[in-house]
Amino acid sequence: MAYAQGAGDRPQDGLSPGTVQLPFVTLDDGRLFSGSRYGQALLAELEAEQKTLAAENREIEADLAQRERQLTDRRPTLAPEEFRSLANSFNSDVEDHRNAQKSKERAIYQRHDEARLRFRDVANQVLAQVMRERGALAIIAEEAIVLGFREIDITDAAIARMDELIGDGADLPRPTDPVEPPVPPAP
Repeated sequence: MAYAQGAGDRPQDGLSPGTVQLPFVTLDDGRLFSGSRYGQALLAELEAEQKTLAAENREIEADLAQRERQLTDRRPTLAPEEFRSLANSFNSDVEDHRNAQKSKERAIYQRHDEARLRFRDVANQVLAQVMRERGALAIIAEEAIVLGFREIDITDAAIARMDELIGDGADLPRPTDPVEPPVPPAP
């Protein structure tokens, strides 16, 4: 968004200096999320879950690679039917692990989506306060504005207010995690 110079250094209707009363203001929603301590905490949780899953995936891959080597090493000593049966069982285990891990990954992203919705609910309460203080009637997405004065952007004020009132969100209730999908037993 381009900003023009000017307007907005005078108080209006009892507002603090530098605060202009306008019928609408703009907000960079992504920056509100990534710039607030609460949004950063939610992103850190997602990253931690992703790292845990990645470590688990590496362990499973290492175990499966070892089992595959053992099966390959045994192949010359096995009857073709026995090897085929063991290979099919191994392939089934690989597929079961892959499906379980994909399910866990989907669950992580679902929790992230739910966290974004919780963030939006909390942020809307804070944004309503900022709107009232600015005398605004609406918030418009910053990317929808072609040209405007810098004073209409409330993102920094909203981040500061979120940090002041919500902090990292540690005191907010968390939904219970969904039940983890079963992990196939190792043979």
